[in-house]
Amino acid sequence: MNNEIKIGGEFDIDPELLNGYVDYVSKGNNFLYSSGRSALMAILQHISSYKNKIIHVPFYICPSVVKVCIDLGFKAKFYELNSNFLFPLDYLPKIGPNEILLTVNYFGCVDDNTTAIDVKANRSDILIISDQVQSYWTYDKSEADFSFTSLRKHFPILQGALIHSKKETIIFDLKMEESVFYKSKLIGSILKNQNFPDKLYLKFFGDGEQELDNEICPLKASSLAYYLFEKVDLNDAYKRRRENYSFLYQLGNDRGINFVFPYNEKATPLNVPIYTKKRDNLRRELMNHNIFTPIHWPLKAFNKSSILAQKLANYSLSLVIDQRYTLNDMKNMIQKIENFIEAK
Repeated sequence: MNNEIKIGGEFDIDPELLNGYVDYVSKGNNFLYSSGRSALMAILQHISSYKNKIIHVPFYICPSVVKVCIDLGFKAKFYELNSNFLFPLDYLPKIGPNEILLTVNYFGCVDDNTTAIDVKANRSDILIISDQVQSYWTYDKSEADFSFTSLRKHFPILQGALIHSKKETIIFDLKMEESVFYKSKLIGSILKNQNFPDKLYLKFFGDGEQELDNEICPLKASSLAYYLFEKVDLNDAYKRRRENYSFLYQLGNDRGINFVFPYNEKATPLNVPIYTKKRDNLRRELMNHNIFTPIHWPLKAFNKSSILAQKLANYSLSLVIDQRYTLNDMKNMIQKIENFIEAK
């Protein structure tokens, strides 16, 4: 039996953490949408009354973002990123008057503020939305008209997404219906914490994800999400992520790992993507050692013609660096990758 610590996968939740929830009263410091998708829906609904319903989206994007746009009646047009994973300014003439541009801070490693500044300098009529789902730490520093982030990607929280508006405010509807996908996620999170078989807790995670996929309008997070968010030590999470990120790069560069992005001392990434031509074989080998590395993202019909999306879908692997893990865990992960490379 493999007794190595498990790295990756969704966050687990210690049942003891829930003991104070019965008497919990929210401090009301934030208004939480249920997910990044709900936050994006709220933004699109807000702007649909005064902007043309055409949104320009990068080919390299999570398919759920495209689905949200289409479900809300927007026509999605796609652009290829430049070599720095940023919007190419020579695409600007293809954006019509009062249309919408979506940019992405990929993995928390791509600062798209320069894009927002440059686009606004040339075309003030274009409304910019920055997808900061992979970068909690920068979403409220965005130069875009609107930005949003997801809490559950970064912390042991079952729901939660935040919107930042540079100028105008989106009114949070307190009477909004509450999302329920977190209930399945909660069961899965507790089962994972208690070391139940993977197949059991993964089923509940999968059920929750399916419920999330079926949501078609903005929904609010449950009070449990507020409770769990207030339990997070944000300073500790920030510190540990940055330490793991820096250490992983230092060690990986010494071992010849091919990182997708250069090291950025200002970044606090969600994951750290690497390139490898033996990606699927490496991923299986890491799984044999209880290291579970996600892929961002599989190809879909809308982006199968994109050279960049093809490259990332076929050859990239996202290394997990979050606050659950230590520098020794990072060292172990890099060592397993090095062993695999040397064996080939």
